[in-house]
Amino acid sequence: MKKSILAVFVLLSATLLVMSACTKTETVNPCNGQGVLNVENKLDSTISVKITQTHDTRSIDKNFTLPFTLAGNQPYTLTIDGPQYHKDTTFMVLFCDNLLFIVTK
Repeated sequence: MKKSILAVFVLLSATLLVMSACTKTETVNPCNGQGVLNVENKLDSTISVKITQTHDTRSIDKNFTLPFTLAGNQPYTLTIDGPQYHKDTTFMVLFCDNLLFIVTK
């Protein structure tokens, strides 16, 4: 009698162990899956910054910094235009990044 109760207990424990191991778990990206790219303007005039992937264009006055919060683990192409200034560049923004891009001549 004791052996059959022990066998049922072991069988139930094994079943619960297998069932709990089969549940799906979602992986959560750190920092909500985002990174920050700060663009600092050190030119003598206002510049325009366009991020191609987000279709976002913003102006940055001289001696100011503007943060862009972007989805992490992706490359982003920036087009920077100002008076007598043009630059295209690509950044890889990872999770939890806090990048600084300084625009100078």
